[in-house]
Amino acid sequence: MAGMAGGAAQRRSRGRPDPMPTAGGGLSPEIRILDGGEPRLLTDFGRVDPSSLDSYRAHGGYTALERAIRHLSPEAVIGEVEAAGLRGRGGAGFPTAQKWRAARAAESDRKIVVANLMGADPTSLGDRALAEGNPHLIVEGVLIAAFAVGASEAIIAVRRDWQTAVERLRLAADQTAGAHLSGYLLLGTDVSIQLSVEEGSGAYVAGEETAMLAALGGDRGMPWIRPPYPTARGLWGVPTVVQNAETLAHVAWILAHSPEAFASAGSATGHGTKLVTLLGKVAQPGVAEVALGTRLLDLLSLAGGGTGAVKALFVGGPGGGAIEASALDTPYDYDALASVGAHIGSGSVLVTDSATCMVDTARFFLDFSAREACGKAVPCRIGTRRLVETLDRILAATPRPGDFDLLRDLSRKMADTALCHLEVLAPRPMLTTLERFPDEYRAHAERGVCLAGACRVEPVPPLVAPISNVEPTSQAAG
Repeated sequence: MAGMAGGAAQRRSRGRPDPMPTAGGGLSPEIRILDGGEPRLLTDFGRVDPSSLDSYRAHGGYTALERAIRHLSPEAVIGEVEAAGLRGRGGAGFPTAQKWRAARAAESDRKIVVANLMGADPTSLGDRALAEGNPHLIVEGVLIAAFAVGASEAIIAVRRDWQTAVERLRLAADQTAGAHLSGYLLLGTDVSIQLSVEEGSGAYVAGEETAMLAALGGDRGMPWIRPPYPTARGLWGVPTVVQNAETLAHVAWILAHSPEAFASAGSATGHGTKLVTLLGKVAQPGVAEVALGTRLLDLLSLAGGGTGAVKALFVGGPGGGAIEASALDTPYDYDALASVGAHIGSGSVLVTDSATCMVDTARFFLDFSAREACGKAVPCRIGTRRLVETLDRILAATPRPGDFDLLRDLSRKMADTALCHLEVLAPRPMLTTLERFPDEYRAHAERGVCLAGACRVEPVPPLVAPISNVEPTSQAAG
């Protein structure tokens, strides 16, 4: 079987339209694994049978869990994660060890670790690829996390519509229980961790950890007011650690290799690698694993380059910022992206070309955020709709005199009163395009002309006086 898998891997090429095969079945048609980059989490794709515990263990699987439980203390495990410099891969980039220490220090007889595969950007395929292509890597990571924080329960929460991922994660959980890798008395020690896989209706807001916990607990998926944070009071009122699947997969990798090996890739402020979903106007859309700090231009080349003249990259999903083509030397890194109004976010990078209207694209992202808003915070529920309506007026060449001031002021007020980070990020595609492509906004608003030639609009007579405050301000990308 290994030989068959190896032959399949050798036949795979960047130009192949089919998803990467695995010994126990392929990935969903939407998922394509790109060549190049720096594969670590993806290195066993095509070699490990995702339906076989024996296959995973034959490639070194569960050696990290065994090392943690048999040879390390929980504090030592957290120390290795801290030494590696691992930051959460769910978007915010919070130091993983710091979160774990807070949960471990919490006084409670019951603690829970949750792997979040429920929310975030629907176009981001990194976590889904892991769940389908190597589910035991996620399972191993969540069990190590549970051991480290002193949790007796581990839950993998996954979107119901990812049926292949659900089936393979359930099978992996059942196989670990049968092999005494989860459940009571793991590996013959006194450690017990009950593992379960729970399905839920995925939603963008579920990418926010407290909204996901609310939904998992049977309530409407809405963010909580914090503090207290989930590490003190989370699911069912007990200390809870929430990490996305990629973060937990990196945990297993670190414990199987070393913190130094993990930190050998990446940048000064972001160690290790990141799964990136490249889509849009590229020759080969798909998922790649790259070292943090890789230039955006090099990311683009992994997808075969753009299909036309690249205009901008929207980095970070629906709340991502637009980075113009002249700034593609920007490193794909937490701090570097933040400095130009973008962020790691969901791990998706949308490539646009010269035929893409920046105003209409910003409107698309804002409308998505408005439709996905949970409704708990009034500034978000109403503010996102007002921003969409304002962009509609601009696109129809019927703006009101203060519309451009309204876009900026309302965005600022939403950020100042935000209940969750998704609300802060929602206006960012509009703010960054307004800052960097003001001529496109002015042409739509004043003349009813789409400079990209993408929108069906009727030109209108020019205004007697131009609209004020279209040009960017220093706060536009904030």
